[in-house]
Amino acid sequence: MKLERFKEKNPKKKFIIIFTVCCVLLLAGVFLYTSFAIFTEDKQFNVINGTYQDPGDLYFAVYIDGQITNTFPSKDSGYTLDTTQSSCTNGATVSWDNASWSAAVNFSNYSAGNMSRTKCTMYFKEMSFTDSILACNDTAANCIKDNASLSSEIVTDDPDNNARYIGANPNNYVWFNNELWRIIGVFNNIDNGSGTKETRLKIIRNEPIGKYSWDNKATGTGSSTSSYGSNDWSDSALQQVLNSGAYYNRTSGECPYGGKGATTSCDFSNNGLTEEAKSMISNAKWNLGGTANYTSSSNGLTSHFYGYERGTTVYSGRPTEWIGQIGLMYPSDYGYATSGGSSVNRSSCLATALYSWNNSSYSDCKNNDWLYDSSNYQWTLTPLSADSYSVFFVTSFVGNRNANYTYIAVSPALYLSSNVRISGGTGSSSSPFVLSL
Repeated sequence: MKLERFKEKNPKKKFIIIFTVCCVLLLAGVFLYTSFAIFTEDKQFNVINGTYQDPGDLYFAVYIDGQITNTFPSKDSGYTLDTTQSSCTNGATVSWDNASWSAAVNFSNYSAGNMSRTKCTMYFKEMSFTDSILACNDTAANCIKDNASLSSEIVTDDPDNNARYIGANPNNYVWFNNELWRIIGVFNNIDNGSGTKETRLKIIRNEPIGKYSWDNKATGTGSSTSSYGSNDWSDSALQQVLNSGAYYNRTSGECPYGGKGATTSCDFSNNGLTEEAKSMISNAKWNLGGTANYTSSSNGLTSHFYGYERGTTVYSGRPTEWIGQIGLMYPSDYGYATSGGSSVNRSSCLATALYSWNNSSYSDCKNNDWLYDSSNYQWTLTPLSADSYSVFFVTSFVGNRNANYTYIAVSPALYLSSNVRISGGTGSSSSPFVLSL
């Protein structure tokens, strides 16, 4: 029998089979790669409300600025987890623990799919100001001060580099005393009354508590008796209401209203200070310096008032300092709160006397100043040094009136204790910063 080489009857069919098998294997490999190759095992994580079979069952894919990487960003890199984009499979959820600087995976809704591995895709973004505040493990004052450069709403251009909120409506809201207050700024070297200098957060109530006289006692004797009141804050009737009277004690009582000691009923049983609020306040040394001249650019700029307030120019016998808890804003607080606008910028506003801000040419100054209240004149803490009874107020401009005037609103201001922290919120009016001790 003659031997011949074996020939495949249908070589084309064999090629198709082999090609098909290779394609299937290739597609399976691509699927497995896209499913798992970008995910790396990481055994350093927190597990919340659940269990998992083995640390190898949890994998992470980490993106920084949209670029895949195999490591988490370092703690001081300026990044944080973007929770709106990050997710896990199998019903797990992922968050970021700033204290331990690690992923926190919640398995409370875990449900294993066809594959037991849980994969978490985590996107990291550059920290915003709010992200940094909420990640900050320090006091509220230090957190805002240290991250001020991240916010366009905060400047540090006064003589002591205090960090102040500026603009028409910055995100400086805090929930305090069960109501909205706002942060004037972070102030350096505030004396707590015993000589210790601290960095403190200064806040002011978002709405006035009413319109009352700054003071209304009759002063002098005989023919020199005056019913205009006294501009000595340490002994003023309003100071007593705020620091030891009805407002401080969250009760009803009598408030100064008019000349010669006249009063009006005032009820603070719903909006006076709570015990929790009092626990967040401590004494501070408030400056009581004033001036007699302030109507021109040579003596009435915001920076001039900042110096007057901290100076020793007062009416004869008046104190230059007062140690207490509840005060009022200063004229300089009002001036430094502006951001200016398109026609008059901040620099031009600060180069214009506060007395002239009511001029229509400078409307951008007041209209972009969150401390401006178009509905009210507001008392300040600063006395006019030229007489014994006049006190500065702010409206669209800074002026002065007799201490017994009754149509000027009272907006309490205070320095929070140096150990107060921010534990939540974004600073907006709908999500104010949450304070805690």
